[in-house]
Amino acid sequence: MAEPAADLAAPRAVHLVGIGGAGISAIGIILAAMGHQVTGSDVNETAAWPSLLEAGVRPEVVAPGELFAAAHAHGAAIVAHSTAFPPTERDLADAREAGCTVLDRAGILSLICAARPTVAVSGTHGKTSTTAMLATLLDAAGTDPSYLVGAKPVGLGRAAHWADAPGSFVVEADESDGTFLRLGGDIAVVTNIDEDHLDYWRDIDAIEAAFLRFLDEARVGVVCIDDPRGDHVTDPRALRVARAVGAITVGEGPEADLQVHSVQVDLLQTTFGLRRGDQELGPVQVGTPGRHHARNAAVAIAVAVELGVPADEAVRAIAAYHGVARRFEVLGEVDGTTFVDDYAHNPGKVRALLASAQEAGWSRVVAVFQPHRYTRTRDLLGDFGAALALADVIAISDIYAAGEDPIPGLTGRSLVQEVLEVRPWAEVAWVPTLDDAAAWLRAVLRPGDLCLTVGAGDVSSLGRRLVAEAEGPAS
Repeated sequence: MAEPAADLAAPRAVHLVGIGGAGISAIGIILAAMGHQVTGSDVNETAAWPSLLEAGVRPEVVAPGELFAAAHAHGAAIVAHSTAFPPTERDLADAREAGCTVLDRAGILSLICAARPTVAVSGTHGKTSTTAMLATLLDAAGTDPSYLVGAKPVGLGRAAHWADAPGSFVVEADESDGTFLRLGGDIAVVTNIDEDHLDYWRDIDAIEAAFLRFLDEARVGVVCIDDPRGDHVTDPRALRVARAVGAITVGEGPEADLQVHSVQVDLLQTTFGLRRGDQELGPVQVGTPGRHHARNAAVAIAVAVELGVPADEAVRAIAAYHGVARRFEVLGEVDGTTFVDDYAHNPGKVRALLASAQEAGWSRVVAVFQPHRYTRTRDLLGDFGAALALADVIAISDIYAAGEDPIPGLTGRSLVQEVLEVRPWAEVAWVPTLDDAAAWLRAVLRPGDLCLTVGAGDVSSLGRRLVAEAEGPAS
């Protein structure tokens, strides 16, 4: 898809529709740091407001029908919108009359990427964590990186930063709707290739072809060739794509240029060896648990070395990483139970999360899973059942629609049956609402448990609610 004729070479007046969203607000902060005059509109004030105001962005709350009109009131030359607020034909006509270029989120992000050499991090799973790891590593190594991550890295304290000094821009590149193909990465990173977002891609062959194009259009590719569905197994699709473009490969198999080995997970920490040819670069340590985090960290180290960071310095610096919001986010401890929240919402992410939790040494892994979207649940029902069966104790709520219409006969209870198909003796519960889930957790949790709240919907409030109850009213 060709982008409209626009650029950010000189200061511009830019208006962002849906400014309160995490992705668009981060873009606004970067644009302001680049020297542009940034305004924005949304239908509600969100948690992003303080960061926007601090960055010099001027957000405002307007009526739904005035979202795009607000751009013209500010004399914007460019208006960009989130996927939540697409323009109407009238909005586009008004923009043409005002001489204003209208872009979607990927369009404005591609203009930012054009300003600096871009490291675009994509993959079906793990792109947020890998992007955050790389940004944290580069920051700890003293390079002051520019970056945009889909969630806030714990050690960096912000999801977006634009450095004064020129250098690489590290950006999370979304494959879900093909927009990662519009960013023009100098270095393209693929963490894995798996089935998801089949409403857009149709099948795994189309997904593989897209990642091949993504890598082929970059100067350098870095690919994790491990199969996200199993341990110590090379994924033939990822290996095929990597070899087709001559990418640097990372993984646990002997084919990898950087080989991960001797992975050890201990509660909230992962340690592993990393070998390049005959040279041992490890041990490597990251402050998040799981074999998949070892792979992601190895990918971040490979990219950092490609950017000129000495390997030993990259290994030292990545120890500063301690996760991101909603990716194994530790909420607190109550009566000996550790509460953790995670955004995992497809089978690969859920499988990696629960497998890493089982490796870490907790007495039991107790999880509440909220399915996200009817279409995803329908298309991947069996895969979800196999993934969720990895928990010691699992409860499943009803489906978070995310704007979709219900599919007759499909509920979260459908997943309960899928878990029992995989593990007939599984301890699995059906908790339609979050209130039901809270009552269930109060009854089943015991000291030494890890309690996981899992999903991309409002299940994120559940663990926080129980921890807050235990802490009592704020003084």
